[in-house]
Amino acid sequence: MSPVHAPGDSDPRDGAPASPSLAPPVLVAALGVGAMVLEVVRVIGIDPADGRARPMAGLVLAAALALGGFSATRVAQLLRLAARRAARAEGSVPAPWALTEAHSLHAVWVIGVGASVALMGLLGLWSLADGNPSGLEPGWPLLLVGALMALLARMAWQRTSRLWAVSGDGI
Repeated sequence: MSPVHAPGDSDPRDGAPASPSLAPPVLVAALGVGAMVLEVVRVIGIDPADGRARPMAGLVLAAALALGGFSATRVAQLLRLAARRAARAEGSVPAPWALTEAHSLHAVWVIGVGASVALMGLLGLWSLADGNPSGLEPGWPLLLVGALMALLARMAWQRTSRLWAVSGDGI
């Protein structure tokens, strides 16, 4: 069985990182929280005209970054790690690493966040069509961003799984 390595630990055989650092995902999530706070302050400061709603699309995107940024960054890190391991395994003994399924957890979360953003976009289109403002209008940017986010997470998940299988490190 492979030993469990903490993020940032080195593989004793070659000194390469055993798992990616948590600093980049934490930084992205912190930036998302900061953007969300700024958006909340901006939205509260807006005085909408009668019959209009405060614009919420920016807040939805900032919240998506705050809630999904950690996992989106982690999926990218794990894809890069799996690609390096697969390339290394072609010519040498595979290096042990215990979290070969971590990308699945993060990818599912990012897909869920993307689907939620897309749903907000769909609701924005609906409110635009029925004439009752919700603040999510026009809706299509949220729909596109959410769908793209979910699609890219799914593609990264599949590619990472294939690379882990090639590397011989797990799955």
